[in-house]
Amino acid sequence: MSLDDLFARPDLLALVALAPAAFLLLRALDAARARRLARAVGPRVGVLAAEVGARRRAARRALFAAGLACALVAFARPVVGAPEGTVEVRGVDLVVVLDVSRSMRARDVAPDRLGRAAEEVRELAGRADGDRLALVVFAGGAVLAAPLTLDRAAVADLADLADPTDVARGGTDLGAALDRALEALAGASGDPEAIVVLTDGGGADARVVAAAARCAARGLAVHVVGVGTALGGKIPVEADGGEGFLRDRAGAEVVTRLEATGLRALAARTGGVYVEAGARPGALVGVYDDAVAPLARKTFARAAALRRPSVFQAWLLVAFACFALDLAMSDRRRR
Repeated sequence: MSLDDLFARPDLLALVALAPAAFLLLRALDAARARRLARAVGPRVGVLAAEVGARRRAARRALFAAGLACALVAFARPVVGAPEGTVEVRGVDLVVVLDVSRSMRARDVAPDRLGRAAEEVRELAGRADGDRLALVVFAGGAVLAAPLTLDRAAVADLADLADPTDVARGGTDLGAALDRALEALAGASGDPEAIVVLTDGGGADARVVAAAARCAARGLAVHVVGVGTALGGKIPVEADGGEGFLRDRAGAEVVTRLEATGLRALAARTGGVYVEAGARPGALVGVYDDAVAPLARKTFARAAALRRPSVFQAWLLVAFACFALDLAMSDRRRR
């Protein structure tokens, strides 16, 4: 049996060493006083300081030290009995699928679509206490940037650093991204699980429909946060040492718009929800609160603290009795 089984705060037991230290200090002070008295009155000290008085002082010092030790033990909260239960930390396995295609550089939302999506992921990481997060980034292909982990801050950092160059092929292959998310959940420990996608389009592709069917077959809801606006925005690119905008083959500047219809249909196929990041701040946290957090039934870890009755009051009672006896044995006399 370890100290953890006997005390709620075993780290505070080191304070009990103060009790013998106090006893030794008080005895040293008594000895010093006896020496001063001997120098002052000489042979008569034996009469003035009878042996019975010395024994009484020693007993008082022992009582004080014992009382102090009991009080300090009570401070460590001693416990008894069988555990009344355990506290379980429960959460969800949640894969964040982040679009890093060039269209996500459009600035119809601030600072741009990708920057806004990264902000949403960071807010989620701060909210999803007890959940495991994974991160998939995609454009024309998909890459697992972070496997399922409880280190949510690391996932948020990776989302901040995400860039179109993270994926070799350009384009928007959301179907490949959903398949990669399914692979990330392959080693999970069971329900509940969910996928959340942050993108500006690609939901109507045939590969996406097939991947969504695979998610639905596993009972996985795919929630979608649309990033962008219906009015759309131009895609900035570097040009001649400055900044220009992406042009099509005819030389016209490309305007990319949020493809809300296809993304809404993707969410509906899997029982997920669709929201737009431009509609209100914290759109992803809203999805988490409304649709993901209620799924939290799976245990990831068992808390170390066991709930057991404490008996610190008994130790305080013994300490009080020791201090009371110490005072009762005082050799001072009222006049």
